[in-house]
This record gives sequence, structure tokens and C-alpha cells, in this order.
Amino acid sequence: MPGVDEKDREILKILRSNGRITLTELGKRVGLSPASVKNRLEKLEKLGAIKGYSAVIDPAFLDEYVSAFLELKLAIDDHTVDSLLKKVAELENVEAVYRKTGERSILIKASFHDTDEVKVFVGRLKDLFGKNLERAEVTLILDTFKEGWIPFERRRG
Repeated sequence: MPGVDEKDREILKILRSNGRITLTELGKRVGLSPASVKNRLEKLEKLGAIKGYSAVIDPAFLDEYVSAFLELKLAIDDHTVDSLLKKVAELENVEAVYRKTGERSILIKASFHDTDEVKVFVGRLKDLFGKNLERAEVTLILDTFKEGWIPFERRRG
């Protein structure tokens, strides 16, 4: 990418796994002063290399015990669907929305309180997309080992 050098890539890789690292620690790891790191971060934000900062939250702490992938098969998937996908992306329990290759061209990742809430969500998708939604396939996530560049320790109750 133009305007991004190896030091910038090094910073991005570190941030990908630890977004809370201090400027001082980040500077030590890449061999730059905290002020230089701050300048580079501002540049990377302006370029769009850093899209935002967030915490990876265990959905169970929000009483969301069911995580799922929903794959949608649409009759027509073109730019006219973008506004609907943006509405889906704004829903509080939706973590990600992707357009992908294959027959089921939309992939949604979301968390729910229970399976009844999953059914309600699928109903909302049917209402939103109307006849354009040919099929919605739900896959429940049983266990997570890595997410968002962060490996998870398996917990046993």
C-alpha cells in the first residue's frame, strides 16, 4: 500500500493482537520513540489501515449464549442490496456482515440469548429482504478457539 512501510506493517501486526499496548511499549518493540509511533498511528488511521479500536467481548457476559453464522442466498445480489446489509450491520447483536463468493453470498455472524432469538432474527431477515431472500442457513457455533487474531483458552465449567 502506498505510504505504508515495513515499520508501519510491524506496528499494525502488533496492534492486531494487542490493541491496548501503550505507545511506549509499542515504540520499544519497533525501535521508535512514542512520539514517532503516535505520528505513524495517526497516519495509519487517516489512510484507513486502522479502521477502529474495540474490545473483544465474550458474548456470555451480555447473556448471549448462542453465536451463529447465517448464510443468505439471495435471488438478486447487487449494489441495491447494500442498504439492507448496512441495516443488518447496525443491529446490536450482529458482529460481522460479509458478501462472499458462492451460492449463499451473504454471511452474517451474530450472538443471541437463545435459539428462540435466532428464529426471531431469521424472521426479521425474511421481512427485511422479502422475496429476494431465497434461503437462510443457520450454523450454530459450538466452541471458539481463535477470534479476531486472539486465541482463546478453552474453559471447562
